[in-house]
Amino acid sequence: MSRVANNTPSRGNDGMRTSRNNSWHYVILVAAIIGPFFVAGSTSIPTADGDLDPSFGSGGVVMTDFNTSTDIAYAVALQPDGKLVAAGITYTDNDFSNQDFAIARYNVDGSLDASFGTNGRVTTDFPGLVAAISAVVVQPDGKIVVAGGAYPLFTFAGDFKVARYNPDGSLDTSFGNGGIVTTIFPGDGSFAFALALQSDGKIIAAGTDFFDFNPGDMSDTDFALARYNPDGSPDTTFGNGGTITTDFLGAEDDVYSVMIQPDGKIVAVGSANSPFDYYDFAAARYLANGTLDPTFGTGGKVRVDFGNNDLDIANDAALQPDGKIVAAGTTVFDFGVQEPFALTRFNSNGTVDTTFGTGGLVLIDFGSFAQSANAVLIQPDGKIITVGYPDTELDDSDFLLARCNPDGSLDPSFGVGGKVRTSLGDLNSEANDAVLQPDGKIVAVGFNPTEKASGVEFALARYLAATSGGSPTPTPTASPTSTPTLTPSVTPSPSPTTTATASPTATPTPTSTATATASPSPTPTATATATATATPRPTPTPRLSPTPRARPTPAPRP
Repeated sequence: MSRVANNTPSRGNDGMRTSRNNSWHYVILVAAIIGPFFVAGSTSIPTADGDLDPSFGSGGVVMTDFNTSTDIAYAVALQPDGKLVAAGITYTDNDFSNQDFAIARYNVDGSLDASFGTNGRVTTDFPGLVAAISAVVVQPDGKIVVAGGAYPLFTFAGDFKVARYNPDGSLDTSFGNGGIVTTIFPGDGSFAFALALQSDGKIIAAGTDFFDFNPGDMSDTDFALARYNPDGSPDTTFGNGGTITTDFLGAEDDVYSVMIQPDGKIVAVGSANSPFDYYDFAAARYLANGTLDPTFGTGGKVRVDFGNNDLDIANDAALQPDGKIVAAGTTVFDFGVQEPFALTRFNSNGTVDTTFGTGGLVLIDFGSFAQSANAVLIQPDGKIITVGYPDTELDDSDFLLARCNPDGSLDPSFGVGGKVRTSLGDLNSEANDAVLQPDGKIVAVGFNPTEKASGVEFALARYLAATSGGSPTPTPTASPTSTPTLTPSVTPSPSPTTTATASPTATPTPTSTATATASPSPTPTATATATATATPRPTPTPRLSPTPRARPTPAPRP
């Protein structure tokens, strides 16, 4: 694959993570030894696992502009009728003060659903506040629930915001106050990163309580969960009046994923910092009433260190049918030189599953820096899909997908050597979430900057996968009402119990795919009545790490 720099770079900003400063154009050179690719303009029909689905949008990709604005999708959900709901943010003129909730709904072919909002789009404004969606779920009755936050200046000064929309995109006035619920935690502020629906219709939002937040210094933030009745009122049978907070070691603890087990127990996964081994993957399990489950880990909590006291953050997690929990995110080591996808798997009691990868850990390297898995999906056959991107501010910031076998080894039947890299255009793109369709197809969402007046757009890409067999998506029914080798330390919180050696099986050869893009009409709709930049997933402030343990030299990248 050859990459050619565009000679007219422009600036893009995602408004929540890292500004994109470089503009690049991708040229794909197809060789027989590489394997099947779908290239814009090609007459070949993709049929291999990991190929873009040509029945979706333009060559497998859809772009959506709201109002000649910066539009970023952070979450996606699948309706029972096959329609897709993508949610995130929108703002205009590089002015974060007018940042609003943004939601778009798509038909199964990727076209915007005209029956939703205005031309398939909905925005919700919180006057005087910056607003952001980080999670979305669809209820069985077709109503759409989103969660995130709204804040006057910085994320840590805001509160949980949960909103519910009717199937037509209008706010559901039977939920909370005019369709919106605000939850205030004890600290300086809070933000909701994750959502889950219980079978009884109750809603759980999870994220961070910025209990004592000190920008640029060690802070005290806690896991934060809130449970709501179906009408949006706090469920007073949960925790303390409907909310709970959990501290690990008195430092920064953040929830990025929440799941409901079949037995009603609640699993929250994210990261926990400590003065001893820096950031670790962290998980906590709660009983249905919100108390920590003493049968999970140590007192209901578990931490996993990938080794060398490095920065390890779990961005997403998924439940397997056997009760095991797969968590995925990133690990940073070798003083920031290495940052691959990072995965671990927990047994149902919170111990690390040592049958997974090496000692329970897997690393996947695409040959880029700052690689982060932002979504993890479990196929019916037990294979594990991770989706993310490399936040490098360079020409290789693409959609990245990998598929592992149930034992954690890369699945060579997916893409090239188990990995797929997709360039969406001539600028840096980002995959933030993904969903698995019943036919096995994978939909990844994020954003893609353009050099058009529309600027940064929602970006969706759909991929073929094993259970789809390349077959077309059914006609919808009516809408319902590892390369590096490291020595990790796997530890239940607060005391370490296991030391393992992980030597993940990941090859650095990426798969590349060039695609044409589709740009829907930019007409937005505002359904409700935003003042500085904010980050719904705050990046921890770097600080000096303890003296690192010896680590074998990683295999060189080609």
